[in-house]
This record gives sequence, C-alpha cells and structure tokens, in this order.
Amino acid sequence: MSKSYLTIQQQTDGVGEWDDVRIVPGAFKFPGASDPTLSDWQPTGSGATFKVYEFNSNNEGFFSVQLPHSYKEGTDLSPHVHWTPRSRGAAESGKTVAWKVDYTITNINGAFVASATIDLTDTCDGTNEKHQLSESTNISGSTLTISAMIIGRVYRAAGDTWATNTAGNRPVLLELDFHYQKNSVGSTSESSK
Repeated sequence: MSKSYLTIQQQTDGVGEWDDVRIVPGAFKFPGASDPTLSDWQPTGSGATFKVYEFNSNNEGFFSVQLPHSYKEGTDLSPHVHWTPRSRGAAESGKTVAWKVDYTITNINGAFVASATIDLTDTCDGTNEKHQLSESTNISGSTLTISAMIIGRVYRAAGDTWATNTAGNRPVLLELDFHYQKNSVGSTSESSK
C-alpha cells in the first residue's frame, strides 16, 4: 500500500479519531422554577448581540442523548462544559463555577441505574469574554455499545465562589459535550457494529 492510500483509509474508517456528542443549552428541557436566564451578550460591548443562557446558583437543565453509531464500543466518555465569564473575566479571576452533571446511562435493553454526579467545577482565569473548557474524570464505557442513552441534568451547584450573581453578570454555559472515540463512520447494521 502506498502512503497516500493509508492516509485516505485512516480518514474514512474513523480509526483513532475522536468526536463530541453535543448538547447545546437550547436543547435542554427546563423545569420552570430553576431555569437559567436567556440573556443578551454583546462580546466586548460592540457588534451583534447574542442570546445565551446564564446560570445562577441552582439553575438547571435536563437532557437526553444517544451515543452515535460511530462510537468505539467499550471506550470511555470524557464529559466537559464550554462556558464563558463574558465581561466578568477580570472581575471574577480565581473564582470558581460549580458546574455539575447528574447522569444515568444504559445500552438498548439495559436497565437505567441510580444516577452518578460529574464535577466540572472550573476556575475563572481572569480573561474577559474567554471561551473556557472544564473537564472531569472519564465515564467508564467498558460495557457501552452504540445507541446507549444518557439521561442527565446539568446545573450550577450552590457553594461556588462566583461573586456577582446579578442578571448579566453570571457565567454562561455554551455547551455540554461528551468526547467519544470513533472506530467507524457508522455501524454495519441498524443495531450493532
């Protein structure tokens, strides 16, 4: 095989590649009593104004998501949140945001078990308008297969050290993701690899 063929083969069969299962805040289900606020954000105070979800202490959203058919069965999932302090980066430097995720996961025909909690607490690094990433320990995927379902709750827990929790000054959750390893573009049948 020529080197160029190997390069093309690696790109098309997904071996050793990673991707994200993405859950954007607009896809969350909100309970009504402890919803994050849909807020205006105009980075640096000029240009377009965007709508984003800012989280006060104990605000929460709920989600469900399926592992894709490209998932390499038996490999771990790496949860993380993307967030921004908006214009509060410098003022909240060194302060923590207690992002948490409660979840349960099971395969097709499996039984959901009691939830576990992922701690994604992160520290503001002092940069205004920064896109920050908070990571945690992996979720074991040793028994997981394609189409496993994750049911979850994402929230900002009480007790972090963010100082200013007034409207427009709270941290913004941009996205919740689960990194997963791929080993194919899809599956060879509808329900198995």
